[in-house]
Amino acid sequence: MARRTEPISASNGTRCLGSDSLAAAFTSPQAQVSTGSKLAPKRSREETVCDDPGRQFKRQRLEEDPIAGLFQLASFARGCLASTSRLWVTGLAIDGCKITAAYFDRHLVACAAPFYFDEEPSKLALVVYAMSMCNRSAAGFDPHLRSWSSHCTTEPITAAMGRELERPVDDVIGSFFEFPSAINEIQESGSILSPTHCFRVTGWIRKPRELIGRSTMVYKIQRVSEDKIFSKEDFVLKLSWPPESRTSEIKVLKELKEKLPKRLHAHLPNVEFATTFTAEQLSLPWLRLGLELGTENHEARVLRVLASTYYDKLWEAGSIETFKQAWLDCVECHHEAWKRGGVLHRDLSEDNIMISRRGGGDPKGLLNDWDMASFVEALKDPASSAHNRTGTLPFMALDIIYPTTLTVHPREHWYRHDLESFFYILVWASIHYNLKEKTRDKEVHPSLVPWTSDDVDTHAFAKIAFLRPWDDLAKLAFDDIKPGFEEVLEDWIDPLRKLIKDSRESYGVALTKRLPSDTFDYSTCGGAFTFETIMAAIKQTPRVWDDDIPLP
Repeated sequence: MARRTEPISASNGTRCLGSDSLAAAFTSPQAQVSTGSKLAPKRSREETVCDDPGRQFKRQRLEEDPIAGLFQLASFARGCLASTSRLWVTGLAIDGCKITAAYFDRHLVACAAPFYFDEEPSKLALVVYAMSMCNRSAAGFDPHLRSWSSHCTTEPITAAMGRELERPVDDVIGSFFEFPSAINEIQESGSILSPTHCFRVTGWIRKPRELIGRSTMVYKIQRVSEDKIFSKEDFVLKLSWPPESRTSEIKVLKELKEKLPKRLHAHLPNVEFATTFTAEQLSLPWLRLGLELGTENHEARVLRVLASTYYDKLWEAGSIETFKQAWLDCVECHHEAWKRGGVLHRDLSEDNIMISRRGGGDPKGLLNDWDMASFVEALKDPASSAHNRTGTLPFMALDIIYPTTLTVHPREHWYRHDLESFFYILVWASIHYNLKEKTRDKEVHPSLVPWTSDDVDTHAFAKIAFLRPWDDLAKLAFDDIKPGFEEVLEDWIDPLRKLIKDSRESYGVALTKRLPSDTFDYSTCGGAFTFETIMAAIKQTPRVWDDDIPLP
């Protein structure tokens, strides 16, 4: 839930709406947030004659609720930022003669003090002139996104082609991203560098829905080789704006590749290119506005770019056998990442368990999207930002959704919380996936709608009830189980459902008795909920992944 904060004044008359206050304002038009002080008017606006009572009422309403005038502009800004790889956007909110200039990016929103153009027409002329004279870079368009690629063109570069590069792309599909190889953070030392990493955008996978935040956007792409050949294999380009303080996904993957046996690398994403840009490196305009920023109204973010192999979604498994193997592969890979790699994923969802068909052979489960992961050592530090609540709503563990006053270490994300997410993924899949058709139901099944609620009471109580064998919503869900999942329900879901219910009951008893941590291990529900117990519940023998030991 976003919280509201009051805007703070800057020395130059510009005000900043912090990331939390803007999120609140953007999701709630009724939120009251000041957008800056008026310049002293030459005449009283209350004394101005207005022949249109509707217009007069509108002005009164907007001045009583200043954020309403910026709400539509924020909506337009969100659309502009999501339409391409836009870094920032500016706009004007116009209410009668009152003009407010606003700046938007993934960090914050800054609003200049409003002015009245009938009193100060020179200010309007200056603003319009400045906006009209912006080139592509000054208007916030990503300089790495081009309408054509100098790297792969075989024709002589004409003056018209050069002018085309100075214009924003009309459509991101068919355009090119070009990054210099020198900034590739995944490149192994000593390897031969190509001059440029070039990718052609072939489709959208995900557009961001929020204005401020991670705002992850994902494209389907083709790699362009040094000899100007487009790859037949599809790749994915992900751009996101995580907090600068958050552990880098690039660092996590490099650490896992170093610590885990090579056999497990097939179950981790194959990253071809990765880089990070800070606000300073991108020259974001708000850095020059003299804003008074602090922890209450601003969180420093970076732009992270990753290009990796394209993988199939879990619902595209094609058969129940492939689905089960993919889920099991990811459970075991996740355990090895935690045990050997010292990394906890912390955001398991149906979108992060994928199917890899690379290199021939049988399809494999692939555990993707490590951008919310944390190192286990960091989780032990109470002051670490790794204790922020993370997860995807339908698949979040009960303790993460609803920590009670009795909960021991209420902000701690334990390994068993991720194990609980694996269970919810199984249930979700069995109700929504048509494996034979490789599709997923567009509508959430009525029995699982409470799992999507951000109201903690509704969400938590629905999952608590679902664990009970007599729960009506659970019965409704499993009455509509998809073809092929009957054995999964009997052999995996029902045993895991009982295991989690029994584990939580012992956890609840320990909390009620306030047993000390050296008597009862809260992180495993007293040893009842572990990797070993879930594997035993579904009657699966854990594999030994060491490179020098044959797999069973």
